[in-house]
Formats: sequence, C-alpha cells, structure tokens
Amino acid sequence: MATRLAALLLALLSVFANPATAQTPAEFFGGKTVRIIVPFDIAGTYGQYAQLAAHHLRSHLPGNPSVIVQVMQGAGGIVALNHVYNIAPKDGTVVIIPAINFVQDALLNPQAKYEVAGFEWLGRMMELVQLGVASQKSGVTSIEDAKQRGVSSGGSGTTNPTVMSWRILNLMAGTKFNVVSGYKGLPDSQLAWERGEIDAVMLNWEHVVERHMDAYKDGRIKVLFAYAGRSLPEIAGHPLIGSFGRSPTENAFLRIYTIGAELGRSFALAKGVPDDRVAAWRKAFDAMLADKAMKAEMEKRGMRFDPASGVEVQRLVAGTMNFPPDMLPGIKAIFEQVIAPQ
Repeated sequence: MATRLAALLLALLSVFANPATAQTPAEFFGGKTVRIIVPFDIAGTYGQYAQLAAHHLRSHLPGNPSVIVQVMQGAGGIVALNHVYNIAPKDGTVVIIPAINFVQDALLNPQAKYEVAGFEWLGRMMELVQLGVASQKSGVTSIEDAKQRGVSSGGSGTTNPTVMSWRILNLMAGTKFNVVSGYKGLPDSQLAWERGEIDAVMLNWEHVVERHMDAYKDGRIKVLFAYAGRSLPEIAGHPLIGSFGRSPTENAFLRIYTIGAELGRSFALAKGVPDDRVAAWRKAFDAMLADKAMKAEMEKRGMRFDPASGVEVQRLVAGTMNFPPDMLPGIKAIFEQVIAPQ
C-alpha cells in the first residue's frame, strides 16, 4: 500500500512540476493568441498569405486560439528569423513565414544567427515565380542582347533576388546589367520600369497576370529569364536562372539561391516546440490547405496556390544541403562577389 501511495505522489508531483507537459494541444492553445510573423510589409504577398492563413487557421487549430499577424522588418528578413530562432517562445504560439533567402542567409550571411536545420516546417501556400523582363522600348530581347551592351535594371536590397539575379547573370553569363538597387521595394522598381526609367525589372507572375498579360502575350514584354526553383507550365520556354552555372560550385550556389522560390510562402516553427504541438500545427495546416472556403477566397483574389505539406517542405530544405562540405568556401566566395558594391 505504501509503495502504491508513493508512486501516486510521485506522478502527481511530476504533473504539477511541469504542467505544460500534461496539457493536450487543445488545452494549451485554448484561450491563447498565436502570432504569424512576416518579415516584410503587410501589403506584400507575405502579408497577404499570412492574413489569409490567420483568418482560416483558427477553426483548424485545436483549442481555436486567436491568430494574428505581426510585421517584423529588417535586414532582408533576417531580423524576424533571428528573433523567432533565438528569442520568441518555443511553445507553438509563434510561427514565421521566412524570407525566401532563408537558406542562403543562414549559410552565407554573417548577420544570420539561426541554423537551416533549426526549424519545423508546417507547409507551403504558394511557390514564387518571378520573371526578369525588359521593356519593348529598351530593344533588349534576350540574355544574348544583354551581353552586348549595358542594360539598366532595378531592384531593392542587396541579397534580394530583385537585385542579386542581375548580378548573378553578370558574373555567370557575361551580361552587362547596370543595377540600381536603391528602390524601397519591388513595387517601386516596377513603377520605375513602367515609367521607362530603367530597362529591366523583376515581376512576380501575379503582377504579370494582373497588369501586363496582354503585353506578355503579344511580346511587348521581353522575358529574359525566370527566378523559379523549377520549370512550371506558366514559364515554359524561359531560361531558369539556376541553369547558368558553369561549375559544380556555381550550381550548388544557384540551388541554395533558387530554393527560396520553391519555399515561396511557407510557414515554420522554431525547433524546441513540443512534438505534439508540431503535429497539431501540421494537421491544422494540412486541413487549411484543403479548406474549400479558403481555396475559393484565393481563387477570387487571384492568389497563387501551390500547396505542400510540412514534411515535403522539410525534405525540400534538407535536400538543398546535399553538397560536399569542402565546397562551402567557394559558395561563400560567389555570394560575396555577387553582393559586393558594383
């Protein structure tokens, strides 16, 4: 009898000493507020997909917590990732849509204070497709043309694809793009291109559909290349920027660079969250992706929908790291050369 009583007391003490471990996900999330952190302006696609997810996730998460979107800008998305990885609670209440340069910065950018393997991926809502295009007025119709003479192009930031893509082509394809990198964001550089201030710019596929589809179809917009992780039907026939590598090291760098397009607008938790809550999140995310009401809203708003499960995204990220470790210094050297002032 005494032995049974002692065992019961020990069990009770263990529950009270760590009550969180005794809670089911529904009990934990009930009454709480979950934050989805976005690394850029709320008006962009990061904010749009985060807000859509926030609206629909609540009904699928156990305990039906409140879900809000929080903007945390800075350093091309690194500030948000550093915060989630190092500071935010690891209890399942903080989710992030990492910037597309997530892998690239983790491996190559000293400002990044997080690890590629330090996140649990929940799933993807959309795959990013950007086109590098030239205006009809520029007279540039192909990469070959851009090798023959200087072509002005524009973008924002230093490590963002809207700037890096042009510099990568200068390095690997011998083009002569003169890159203006001081625009505040992609919309500003697109507006400058529409006004004729620059010859070439990056356009999200959605932007092409919304504003330039007629010009795209009849050839007034000249597509030079596509920033995408793989060939997709809508960009068939256009060269992928990942195809311009001239060596195994350049190819590995380009895979790290273009994985961001396949990540697109994916959601993740920092590692350290209890396994049952990660599982609950993944189940909720999968249910949201299958939600007919959400898909109808996306279709009505003309939003891309390229769903992938958390397991699929996790596998995608891990596969990017399949290069020999002794290749990393060469990959870093390419990165430093591309982002160096020009």
